[in-house]
Amino acid sequence: MSATVNGTLHIVGAGLAGLSAAVAAARSGRKVVLHEAAGHAGGRCRSFRDEKLDRIIDNGSHLVLGANRTALAYASATGGLEAMIPTAPAFPFADLATGSRWTVTPTSLPAGLGEILRALGLPWTGKAETVKSRLGGGRSFTRFWLPMCEAILNTAPEEASARMFAWTMRRALLGGNAALIPWVFPLGLSAALVAPALATLGSFGAEIHFRRRLLAADGHGLTFDDGRIELGPQDRAILALPPWALTSVLPGQMPEMPTRPIVNAHFRLDGPAALPGGSHFLGLVNAAGHWLFARGDVLSVTVSAADSLAERPAEDVAALLWDEACRAIGLPASSPPAFRIMKERRATLAHDRDTIARRPGPRTAHPHIFLAGDWLASPWPCTIEAAIASGLASARLATAQARLSFA
Repeated sequence: MSATVNGTLHIVGAGLAGLSAAVAAARSGRKVVLHEAAGHAGGRCRSFRDEKLDRIIDNGSHLVLGANRTALAYASATGGLEAMIPTAPAFPFADLATGSRWTVTPTSLPAGLGEILRALGLPWTGKAETVKSRLGGGRSFTRFWLPMCEAILNTAPEEASARMFAWTMRRALLGGNAALIPWVFPLGLSAALVAPALATLGSFGAEIHFRRRLLAADGHGLTFDDGRIELGPQDRAILALPPWALTSVLPGQMPEMPTRPIVNAHFRLDGPAALPGGSHFLGLVNAAGHWLFARGDVLSVTVSAADSLAERPAEDVAALLWDEACRAIGLPASSPPAFRIMKERRATLAHDRDTIARRPGPRTAHPHIFLAGDWLASPWPCTIEAAIASGLASARLATAQARLSFA
């Protein structure tokens, strides 16, 4: 066992990147202290009880695919996998303009071989190519590549990197049926990805401090709003914070990182929310909303790359998305039921060529301080998989254990 194991690992930020770093390090025997500015863990991937709806809702609707192996390993290690359900590798779509419907499966893709090869990046994808310039001329662009681009990259296809899109497509489409199995969260994100991690940390003796905001970090210690912690020679720190939060903490070290918003609408129905075919989700084409998710009597709508919608009043957004939802699932037109509109204005990075090139690595100017987060350099876009994989990678650096895992 290396000498560094005897030091304390301070992790700042209890989002998925911070939680995954903490879980991996604590399970390896490292003393872990987790600091979080908010009064709860989970960051941008959590559940909470909404007083207006009187229901547990997520701040954003998410899927994890079988191709997201690091995320599934994390959930398995904490016991959170028990709060997730694998469903059939089938992705239903509805076109609100034409009324047509179809389902995408590993053996039934709505695109010809030539388009699929181009989407996979074959034979070659240039750095400057966007998803629109590479795939926009195909017959399946609106029916498949456009919704996939917006869902995966949260960036309009006119600016989204074709190289990053191709990488994610290869992981999904070339991984067989198992890679395309969607895992859903019937009890909410926190029940699967947050609460089990906190319980795991508690069982391994980790300390967790909420409502503690980091103000500055240097080679000697961490300054919080309630005091300073000096780092000993064997201590390490991981800052699992978004880039805008690090600008003042690490002056001069953070590049400009443009972001894109996501808008989510949650509607409480009079009875169970039922999607066609009993699916947990439904993709929309030629609509302002992009995906419908059903959980209990709550119907949720997700809109990615939602720059224009994020500026509109909540009542207008609810009316628009509810009208589309009614048409998609066969409900009569009506005024929106009780709703909650959530606007995450900095949901992810913009996944254009220039922003991707600026994503930094996990090291900082201070050798004992590392970074973690879905926004760091990675072949993955900003996703649950990217956040958890980043936390694990930073924990490996901080503990000097190159083979550290969640096992």
